Amino acid sequence: MKIITTLLIGSLAVIACAPSVAFSQQPQTKAEIDVLEMKSVPEGHYLLNLNLRGSEQLINVQVKDGAAYCVNTSDPALKGLHGKFELVGNGVFRVFLQNKTHRASQYWLFRKDGTAVIQEVPDRGEKQMAVPVPGSSLKQSL
Repeated sequence: MKIITTLLIGSLAVIACAPSVAFSQQPQTKAEIDVLEMKSVPEGHYLLNLNLRGSEQLINVQVKDGAAYCVNTSDPALKGLHGKFELVGNGVFRVFLQNKTHRASQYWLFRKDGTAVIQEVPDRGEKQMAVPVPGSSLKQSL
């Protein structure tokens, strides 16, 4: 199990260094975060692009008190998703999101700009991101 975790964290680090194709990078307007010192996922709203059933779905989650709550989604089957984050280390967090009809295990690997690469378990090679946004919209602000 320890070897699998080490390999997973290593692969997440490689993915985090790759450029994102899911969302355009926005100019950084606030200070960079020190991912190595992170103890919790920063509170606020995040816009996620998740690849489900062969198509991209957008989900806006609010992170508060170490947990994520779906507040808006393009897929009605994902309403009510929620889960608690667990620190893995070095800016990596594990979350198990669920509602009555859907379950997903994910690793969030944070970058210094505050975005996070999302790695599904099991990994199917999806390009998924969590991008901080100011509110519950499903659109990324300019």
